[in-house]
Amino acid sequence: MILGDATAPGRPDTTFATPPKELRRAYRSLVADVKLALLSEIGARSVFDHIARRARDPELAVVAKQLNEDGIWLVARVQELIRSMGGKPRRTSFRRRALARVLVHGVPITGPRPALRLIRHAEETVARWYAQYALFLVRIGDHERAQAFEDLRAIKIRHAQTIGAWVDNIGRGHGRSF
Repeated sequence: MILGDATAPGRPDTTFATPPKELRRAYRSLVADVKLALLSEIGARSVFDHIARRARDPELAVVAKQLNEDGIWLVARVQELIRSMGGKPRRTSFRRRALARVLVHGVPITGPRPALRLIRHAEETVARWYAQYALFLVRIGDHERAQAFEDLRAIKIRHAQTIGAWVDNIGRGHGRSF
């Protein structure tokens, strides 16, 4: 995991309990929302992969590679959470991957700052979603899954801060970084 997060395992945890019958409707509603977050994770991973391969700045390439590696883990973790709540997660999204490619390939026209701002905004948004999911789960008594979403939120916040540093400094000697 990026930034030395030693608590995140290399593979998702599959030890969640099956949701109780009386709460299945609540979980179905949550699963529908989490599937949107999964699409965002798939798109973010794809963006970081493209940036890592196209970046001219070696530091940005390393950061994007680390974020992409985190993204692989995040996608698997969110997929596992969806499964544990009785849902069937998507494996990939052609549209999200295509939009990621368009975003990164548009950088020669727009410069890197707008793309990085959009990515940072997306990371912050998904972090807020994860906080809301955690709060919902606490309210229905599922503290284990709530903690999993809180952990995901913390990772997304670190990603947003990392990207934010690039947004803030991109005009200070970094030029067109990718």
